[in-house]
Amino acid sequence: MYSGKKEFVIAALIRKELLVGELSIEENALLQEWLSVPENQEYYQKVIDLETLKSKEKFYSAVNTDAAFERIQGKINLVEKPVISLFTYSKMLRYAAVLVLLAGISSVFFYLNTTSVSNNQVVEVKSIEPKYNHPTLVLADGSVVSLEPKKEKIVSKNGIISNVNHVLVYDSKDLKGVISTGDNTLIVPVGGIYAVNLSDGTKVWLNSKSSLKYPVEFSGDKRTVTLEGEAYFEVSKNVHSPFTVKTKSGNVTVLGTHFNISAYDEDRNFETTLAEGKVAISGISKSKESEPTILTPGQQARVRNETLRIATVDPAVYTAWKDGKFYFENENLKNILTKMARWYNFNVKFEQKALEQIKFTGIVLKDEPIDQFLDIISKTSNVKYKITKLNQTYEVTVSK
Repeated sequence: MYSGKKEFVIAALIRKELLVGELSIEENALLQEWLSVPENQEYYQKVIDLETLKSKEKFYSAVNTDAAFERIQGKINLVEKPVISLFTYSKMLRYAAVLVLLAGISSVFFYLNTTSVSNNQVVEVKSIEPKYNHPTLVLADGSVVSLEPKKEKIVSKNGIISNVNHVLVYDSKDLKGVISTGDNTLIVPVGGIYAVNLSDGTKVWLNSKSSLKYPVEFSGDKRTVTLEGEAYFEVSKNVHSPFTVKTKSGNVTVLGTHFNISAYDEDRNFETTLAEGKVAISGISKSKESEPTILTPGQQARVRNETLRIATVDPAVYTAWKDGKFYFENENLKNILTKMARWYNFNVKFEQKALEQIKFTGIVLKDEPIDQFLDIISKTSNVKYKITKLNQTYEVTVSK
């Protein structure tokens, strides 16, 4: 999706984020779009890791950042007829941007080390407040729109999209009679929940750190969307056009029903929880075809390492997030804090591995500071916790 020039833009945004501490709405939208790709998320975490930066600092401190940036960019602009393959050329652009990014980060460390030493010190804090981050919408033509509350109408070449009260609405009457073959992508970053009403009437709630790719208008005898992360679906019934949600771990197909899907890459787990109607689970094994598995209300399909298990659950536990609640039922502490990290944006550390398996049941509102929840865990499970902050990064440490 990105050309070499855009890679440089991303590199500059990360550099600014580290140096200044914040981006503009438009800059944040562009960075969040780039971070929606799991490969980019992994690379980003490695780049901003403190120890990684320290290990690079000495080498890159000798590099003239601005001169390096200009030289590499100039060489790219001078290329008229590449004699290497497109694949190799694209990789060269990416590596060039990485070089400039790492060189630029050395200047960040120089700045931090020569201003206030306290900026590089770990500070213990009392709590973490939830911080709402604006989602972004990537249109079929590649343009990026930050979904601010004041932006109530989004005008695109395919029609008008309503954006009111954290809900996007696609109305077929606004498509101006033009059938679109392109897809839009809704990206919800850490600390956000957003909903979208698709052109067929289907309603989708998208959880924090998730993305949904979907057609502006469904056509033909199939309705297909692609999910990364977690979403709750209320599918508009159409017996002539099955609705399929594709994920990396499996697919869910329905005619009309209510269900939840959780398919975060870091969980290495795929869960489909059915609240109403019926769904068919397929595409679990990448090596062999198998018959779809049918779920009935109150059942959950869990997939790990291409192994499918069916369990009976209370759907309310797995759908409470869309109503602004954390609802945990006999769930281990590792899973609980992993889910909460997607909302409050922190890293998790367990001093003793056995603490990961402590079970907890309870309901917590998502707009409350995290210490209120951690206090309950501490008192009921006989564990201690500490919240620390290093620059813009929070960490929750759990110990005996």
